[in-house]
Amino acid sequence: MLRVYLVVIVILGFGLKGHSQLKKFYTVKAEDSFDTVAFSLKATSGTCFINPSDNENPLTIYGNPSFSEVNPTFHSEINNNTNSVNLFLEDYNQKGLSQAISYSVFGNEKSEKNFWKVFLTEQKIYNLDLKYGIGDAFVNLSDLYVSRFKIESGSANVKVVYDDNSINKCPMDTFYVNVDVGNLITKNVSKSKAKVVIAEVGFGTAILDFSEGVTEYCQVNVSVGAGKLKIIIPEENYPAILYFKSSPLCNISLNQVFEEVDDHVYVNRSYSAHAENLLEFNLDVALGNVVFEYVK
Repeated sequence: MLRVYLVVIVILGFGLKGHSQLKKFYTVKAEDSFDTVAFSLKATSGTCFINPSDNENPLTIYGNPSFSEVNPTFHSEINNNTNSVNLFLEDYNQKGLSQAISYSVFGNEKSEKNFWKVFLTEQKIYNLDLKYGIGDAFVNLSDLYVSRFKIESGSANVKVVYDDNSINKCPMDTFYVNVDVGNLITKNVSKSKAKVVIAEVGFGTAILDFSEGVTEYCQVNVSVGAGKLKIIIPEENYPAILYFKSSPLCNISLNQVFEEVDDHVYVNRSYSAHAENLLEFNLDVALGNVVFEYVK
């Protein structure tokens, strides 16, 4: 049976950490009729935060849109134990490429007019699909149940983190990031417990942080156009193998931790083909730069 839920409440004068104009409120009620929340967020501009919380409901959203510039739409429906939730923050005056690049470099002094906070809880499993055009986004997935994660950045500045003492509370199928001309930084990707990590970088910059290694086999598939990707991995005790498909115009920076064992195949000192915690990298680089940074 299909049911549609939509709760919209406008709260005037509500303040949250200095953002006194936060007033738009959407919520998804906690119910036994679903165990998974498939949350899709598309923001053409603005500043967005996604954080874990102790709220009683699995999804709570605050915002302060300038209604003359942004048209927020929200929809939620339950089917087959999954609550599909869509939040679309449409900018009436979507920016062109030149403005997108300008934002990426100089920022936007009006970002306070389109500020959103999304709160998740430990009550449900989440499939997250996030798309950001222009703006800033901070995503904290600490101690949540996230089974799939996808984030795409046009020219936004995005950070995705797991806190040091946290972990994803269920195995993750795929951790996917896509950067066009923006910037994306991750922290503690290994805590996601993802089986597959996919990173696609066009002209932007991305950082994948595997500094704590992984506890189970993880395949990392990377494609870089003319951008830059930095991958942080442990120097010792964590086996890794790298497969490169590259052009003469790209640049790949390794150090003596890795040695070439076949054409475009490198392994580190801890490598074992049968290791349970093997990190396997498949890199396809055109004009860009890939840098491996090592931590002890």
